[in-house]
Amino acid sequence: MKKILLCVVTAMMSLTSLNAQVDEFGYTTVELTTGPAYANRVFFDLSENNIVSHPANNWDVAFWRINAMDYGTRVNDAQNIEVYEASDNPADWDAISIANLASWGEPLYNPDQTTYINEGAFEQGSITSSNPNVPATGWGIYNPVNHHIEGKAIFVLKYVSDESYVKFMIEDYYGAYTIKYAKWNGSSWDATQTKTIANGSNNNYFNYFSFDTNDVVTGIEPEIGTWDLMFTRYFTFYMNIMMYRLSGVIQSPTLEVARVEETQATNTLSNPSEYSKVITAIGHSWKPTTGVYDNVVYYIKEAGQIYRLYFIENGGASNGNMYFKYKNITDEMGVTELNKDFSFGLYPNPTVNKQVTLVYDVKNASNASTKVSIFNLAGQKVYESNIQNQSGFYQKELNLNSLTTGTYVVVVESGNNKANKKLIVK
Repeated sequence: MKKILLCVVTAMMSLTSLNAQVDEFGYTTVELTTGPAYANRVFFDLSENNIVSHPANNWDVAFWRINAMDYGTRVNDAQNIEVYEASDNPADWDAISIANLASWGEPLYNPDQTTYINEGAFEQGSITSSNPNVPATGWGIYNPVNHHIEGKAIFVLKYVSDESYVKFMIEDYYGAYTIKYAKWNGSSWDATQTKTIANGSNNNYFNYFSFDTNDVVTGIEPEIGTWDLMFTRYFTFYMNIMMYRLSGVIQSPTLEVARVEETQATNTLSNPSEYSKVITAIGHSWKPTTGVYDNVVYYIKEAGQIYRLYFIENGGASNGNMYFKYKNITDEMGVTELNKDFSFGLYPNPTVNKQVTLVYDVKNASNASTKVSIFNLAGQKVYESNIQNQSGFYQKELNLNSLTTGTYVVVVESGNNKANKKLIVK
């Protein structure tokens, strides 16, 4: 079995080396474009050197769909939306008037300085709970009797580009989002539309909804675990002056990023001590103000691998080009799978029946204990088991029936050494 695995790995490495165009330092150049006026969201996978592009403006709001217990939203920054909380009383629905916009306070935006991509503009609403044991979401309050999150806030979405408006409310969440909305026709609200959006069976972080089609938009986000960086539009508090819409990078929740100012084209590597999981750890901070691209580098940790990445061109809104170079520096950084005496793998991955086999090879057994742990994307340990620590080639069947559908990180530890891999549970 080890010989078969070795042959497969060797063949894959040979294929990669034939197809990848690398420079003198071993960096692959990626010519990625979001199109004129940043018309597309573009997803990039580091391990596969793969680009997937989808239109950016064919949806309005997105709903977190990882499992029935988690919630979250995003509004589409590509649509240039300002979100206003018009009322904290659902009974005011029919009385909402855009003539009162000036009294609704400052607009709400998707936060960019957060580690949770499911923390959007609606979660910035004012709805709180008087009971510290009863959570609130910013737009609703958890009901401990029926376990629903009951919506309390009415929002108005202002589309800055054409001065159009949509009245919107999340009425209920219990494994599915029940929403209602109405469009402003210039003098009054159109008829209220109600829709229930289930989590669904697709393996994405979000379900995307369009007010124009009154339906979910599918096929506009790659599967979880198949992308690392998303090139898109987002709002930030720019220059500590105002909220401003920029183009840049939002990272997958599975990544950690360290920003370092150093020479880009070099074989000399840093060893950053601090990595960030803030979704815009790369963001727009690579863009030069003087046209010079020679001093910002990113070290990226992903599924036990370390990549070094830097940008070489920013085409701006005229073409949306965001060219960069990157390479896997795991070996150069001295990172191995546990150590030279231990390696492991997982199959099948993704797993569809919540059964996965851990395959590991112990060349020289030590006295140190060895264990496998599984963490969810929130960093919570959801599984732990000891594994055999005798020398040889072994496999251990992991029963993951207790886990919900989603992406997890499998960590194997032996003494002072540890390594991790992504696992997708379907």
